[in-house]
Amino acid sequence: MKVNSSIFNSKGLRPFLTRLVIFLLLIVALDQMVGSMVGFAHRRAPHGLNWAKDNWLLDEPFDVVIMGSSRAFRSYIPAIISESTGLRVFNAGQNGQYLLYAYALEQLMLERHVPKVIVLDILPSYIIRLPNPKEEIGKLATLAPFYSNRQVRQLLRHDDFFEGLKYCSKMYRYNSKILSIAELFRSAPKNVDNGYEFVGNLTFKIKNPFVDDTLEKVQVDSFKLAILQDFIRSAKDRHVLVIGCMSPVSEPVSPRVEELIKWYQNFFHENQMPFMNYADTAFARYQQKEYFSDITHMDGQGGELFSAEFAHDLKELLASQQPSLFTLR
Repeated sequence: MKVNSSIFNSKGLRPFLTRLVIFLLLIVALDQMVGSMVGFAHRRAPHGLNWAKDNWLLDEPFDVVIMGSSRAFRSYIPAIISESTGLRVFNAGQNGQYLLYAYALEQLMLERHVPKVIVLDILPSYIIRLPNPKEEIGKLATLAPFYSNRQVRQLLRHDDFFEGLKYCSKMYRYNSKILSIAELFRSAPKNVDNGYEFVGNLTFKIKNPFVDDTLEKVQVDSFKLAILQDFIRSAKDRHVLVIGCMSPVSEPVSPRVEELIKWYQNFFHENQMPFMNYADTAFARYQQKEYFSDITHMDGQGGELFSAEFAHDLKELLASQQPSLFTLR
């Protein structure tokens, strides 16, 4: 049988390549067009819980922004803090996210709005090398819609050429989010207070210890340490006060965690920034199971008690540090 090789000769190859290029250009154009439409919907989706909070924070200016993990999400009630201080407060704590997410969100926020105060709620493991560092990087995919930001882009790519290549696709940036975006438009507004979800009083369960207590040894991760340093530097360059805070725990911390908290205290003091430690023995009154849903997360009742005390301490701190910059009641 004679094989038709017309597409391999010079006359047949040219139209084939032309059609191929046109096809690829159409695919790219379709990707960019559909990705832009999904991005438009993402930016205008009603404010919901968890991952959708980033739009809320970036859309509106706040005086005090609280960043951190699910511990931050559960511990700080903006309405209570605002009532005491007269400042607009936003809880940007995020379930399952840690220092890298807080840093990326800070960079996005500072492009748009500059708050007076950033409270970074500390997890002891923020600067610790974890067994699977790629897992923390992978969680940042929730910020893929903001890939155009240099710091977000660098974190998502993390020196991986092929990761960067994938993010060239606008549709890929919204991978798995389309149904979530649609759900935000369909669902009724949630009972939230500037990023905080009202959880009520929950039954205590023995789970979620600090990951530091589960490791054979702890070692400072130089990459995360650089991120924390840039987190502070970025805020200081814009005259933003950064407050490190270790929110309450349900039981006395281990010697290892206590040593890490001391490290953070020294770090913040060396950077001329305050540090509040509510896991100290002086605050043992919080160590009651009725205030927590598990070992490290407060429930609604605990959040109310702690937020009132934190608001009082914040008010005093701001009055003593930079009274000319703040309007306090």
